[in-house]
Amino acid sequence: MKKLKFITLVLLISIARLNVFAQYHTVKSHELDIYYRIFGQGNPILIIGGGPGDVSDRYLSLCELLSKDYQCILVDQRGTGKSAPAVFDSTTINIDLTLNDFEAIRKQLGLKEWTVLGFSYGGFLSSVYTEKYPSSVSSLITLGSMGFDFSIFRYFNDNIMSKLWQSDLDALKYWSDSARYVADPHHAIVETIRAKMPGYFFDRRKALLANQSMKDSDFDFTMGNWIWIDIEKKYMNLGKTESNFDKPVLILQGRQDPLGESAAINLSKYYKNSTLVFIEKSGHYSWVEQPEKVYNAIARFLDAK
Repeated sequence: MKKLKFITLVLLISIARLNVFAQYHTVKSHELDIYYRIFGQGNPILIIGGGPGDVSDRYLSLCELLSKDYQCILVDQRGTGKSAPAVFDSTTINIDLTLNDFEAIRKQLGLKEWTVLGFSYGGFLSSVYTEKYPSSVSSLITLGSMGFDFSIFRYFNDNIMSKLWQSDLDALKYWSDSARYVADPHHAIVETIRAKMPGYFFDRRKALLANQSMKDSDFDFTMGNWIWIDIEKKYMNLGKTESNFDKPVLILQGRQDPLGESAAINLSKYYKNSTLVFIEKSGHYSWVEQPEKVYNAIARFLDAK
């Protein structure tokens, strides 16, 4: 079950890299240098990517979309990219430390509060952040968030598999072979992700184009394994409590997202001051399939605050 959850929740889109070389900044947090970049100017938005285990480069296109009018702070989450500790274990990779990293960045930038945008697993992480540090967050945006409803794993993979063609299934079978997995586990998992990618999209053509730029270095599965252990120990029941975050919340969800509609609907019930918007003709990666609709929804939300 853990392996299935991990492989299917790892975000499957490889973003075409921007021709933007933003300078990395660092902040020391619990003896680890955390790296982040800043794109654009305007009201600050912390971008929390998914996975868990994605490198931040996978969200450059989201920053490109939003940084025209907003300042996007894109972080290499603890355990990914440049923010990698010497040793990966429960003392160096966990959610509490990751939230502390975000707080260290906010304080270094001199921000009293910021908007937080979380995608997929990052949507879950952003929700935990707002519960633990509500005074640091002016508003919350979730994008294809898995939310707190872990029952989605009963059907999430089925929804993905139902959209795959025979060629996708053949590739999935090939890379799931135990001998290939043993020979190079990391590469084998990346290739299974590549095979499943069309199941995350409404438009198969965009999924296949995204596949072309996917690299093994886009993911850190070791980090993701430790995060899932931490979630199962501490956070499985968080959604059953009452939220203490009463500031504006925007919940964006692709209508054809394999997560289904329940995760977004439950989030809208959880937050007292939320707006739920379904993006039509869009799967999990709504900003890739429908960038104008996603941008307009976010702009309306932030301008109305």
